[in-house]
Amino acid sequence: MDNKKIWEEGREYSAPLPSFEHLKEISYDEPLLDVGCGHGRLIEHLKNLGYFNLYGVDFVFPPLRTLSLAKIALGRAEKLPFKSETFSFVSLVGVLSSILDDKKRKETFEEARRVLKKGGKLYIAAFAVNKYYKEKYRRGMKEFGKYGIFRSDSGGIFRHTTEEEIHYLLSGFEIKIFKRQPFTTMHGNRAEGFVALVKRI
Repeated sequence: MDNKKIWEEGREYSAPLPSFEHLKEISYDEPLLDVGCGHGRLIEHLKNLGYFNLYGVDFVFPPLRTLSLAKIALGRAEKLPFKSETFSFVSLVGVLSSILDDKKRKETFEEARRVLKKGGKLYIAAFAVNKYYKEKYRRGMKEFGKYGIFRSDSGGIFRHTTEEEIHYLLSGFEIKIFKRQPFTTMHGNRAEGFVALVKRI
């Protein structure tokens, strides 16, 4: 099954969503942004937690279900269509694996920082370079010249991140929570990932 079909079906994956613990200092009426909102998995989760001032952005216009839950904009993670210091909370869940270019990956975090209010929180769940993908990384190294980029069995091209890179991308933030834990992909494969909660300084 190709990746477009998987996205259209809204297939789930286990990149963890933020909990009350991550959001406890943020009141229910403050503006929250989900970057790469897709079918609204995270937006629906935030709605269920009681938050109602919700925004989303995606480069593919999301389904009507998402539109009914939040204010949705068309745009890309590395160039967000919002004013500076707009949001109290920004999330990047599973987004980094779809951005291959080094410059655009850094710009994604710079943009998240730009649209956050001072003291605002950024939540990240990113797929990590892991032991389960060694053969795919090896083949990807030959094809793309960088370890961690690979072509999936369905033809999509993705990039996992190292701990060194994620710390580089988080420069300019104060790290509150950082951990590595098991993830599952949309294709049902075992993986690992980083979960972080950081604060805009």
